[in-house]
Amino acid sequence: MRLAILLALLLALVLPAAAGASSGQISTMQDDGVFLGNTDKDPVAALAEAKALGVDMVRMLVVWRRVSPTPTSDTPPADFDAGDPDAPGYNWAIYDRFVNRARAAGLKVYLTLGPDIPDWASEEPSVCPHFIGGYRALGQSCHWRPSPKRFFEFAKAAARRYAGRVDLWSMYNEPNLEHYLYPQLARVGRKQSVDLAAVRYRRLWFEGWKAVAQYDPSNRNRVLFGETAAISSPLDTLYAAFCLGEDGKPFRGRMKRLHDCQRPRRLPIGGIAHHPYNNFATGNVFTKTRQKDALFLAYTSRLHRLMRTAERRRRIPRGRQIYMTEFGFQTNPPDRKRGQSLARQARSINEADRLFFGDRRVAAVSQFELFDAPELKGEDVYNTGLRLRNGRLKPAWGAYRIPLVVSRLGRGKVEVWGQVRPAEGATVARVQVSRRGKWTTVATPRTNAAGYLRIKRRSSAKTRWRLEWVAPGGAVMRSRIASAGRRIRYLE
Repeated sequence: MRLAILLALLLALVLPAAAGASSGQISTMQDDGVFLGNTDKDPVAALAEAKALGVDMVRMLVVWRRVSPTPTSDTPPADFDAGDPDAPGYNWAIYDRFVNRARAAGLKVYLTLGPDIPDWASEEPSVCPHFIGGYRALGQSCHWRPSPKRFFEFAKAAARRYAGRVDLWSMYNEPNLEHYLYPQLARVGRKQSVDLAAVRYRRLWFEGWKAVAQYDPSNRNRVLFGETAAISSPLDTLYAAFCLGEDGKPFRGRMKRLHDCQRPRRLPIGGIAHHPYNNFATGNVFTKTRQKDALFLAYTSRLHRLMRTAERRRRIPRGRQIYMTEFGFQTNPPDRKRGQSLARQARSINEADRLFFGDRRVAAVSQFELFDAPELKGEDVYNTGLRLRNGRLKPAWGAYRIPLVVSRLGRGKVEVWGQVRPAEGATVARVQVSRRGKWTTVATPRTNAAGYLRIKRRSSAKTRWRLEWVAPGGAVMRSRIASAGRRIRYLE
């Protein structure tokens, strides 16, 4: 018996994965401007680079206003059949090229259908463009009361056009933010408000899902719900969209009627998509918040509770997963005000991947941007890329390709966790430590099929670690150099 226990303990030190952790997650990347060819960067080369870095899937926001005819008119063109992707007036060319290039690069395609909307898609087009806090909504565009019926036609056209070439869909983008879906709230008493955005988002999503279910039926169970921003009360919006109050209990009385929940249906969601940035894409996996309804990355356990409640109340199917579909860390340079150092970004993206690896409900992780976006005066721009705007590699580029995190376990033990992201199937990596100025291989664990490894070693806190991998073609790839840090886990 003692021998069996000892053997089990020894095996636990070298197994690449463990119960409770994810054995494989989809690596997604988004860089709309570059991947669409709207910048000075070559989109074909950029998509090939994403594939070489180990990306599995690329996400793209298909902007309703961009593909539609007469977007500034209160009415669509006469005889315009919005459900027909080949109807005169539609212009899908830029997205056609993206889908074709991504698939040619060996990448899966993930499309989010969403705003901005053509003025004629609003239920009150005369209000477009509308004001938010005294400012025009995102520069003369429209996000005012999008029509669910018209959204069905848009989603129908997209599903018909891209059926068989898309692997994952989602409907709308960050509906809990007023500059994507407006209005958000309506007060009905001193202490009560109707979450108008949640009600409208539920309708929009269901109409979009119906279109995919009918015209791309193989993906009927792969339409994600949410795409929520981590700030601006995402939990409240999601609860209300599921006809639940902030306490997780079903709406009653007047609130039930005002939230259109007289007969709440179980929404056939394929999962919940979320953007778990900290405020302004700063901080790290240990960043705390006092906001009880925020969903920063360290508080993803709140999303678990919501999903369990929604399952129990029969609002969503059981067993659906969480997809982190847009995420990154702001850097200095170029953001001198809020960005973290380039070295800290490299560490932060690895720590975030380790955090989500520990959550078996997380099906996908994300890197927002390959290249930084141009700085715009007076606007907050997310410069979370793996390359600076001029193309120079950040340390995060290599850290993304071969993630590494070393965590203290106590009593002179550490966990060495990493991933060989570009590997196709299981492979062997070299775990190395620095000794007297030289790197020495101390373990050669075999990864799982998704490239993950996790081993436990005895080590001093000051030991420096790295991973090394030799690709099939002979290229040697290395991780960033890491020292042991705090154990990484959710803060709630």
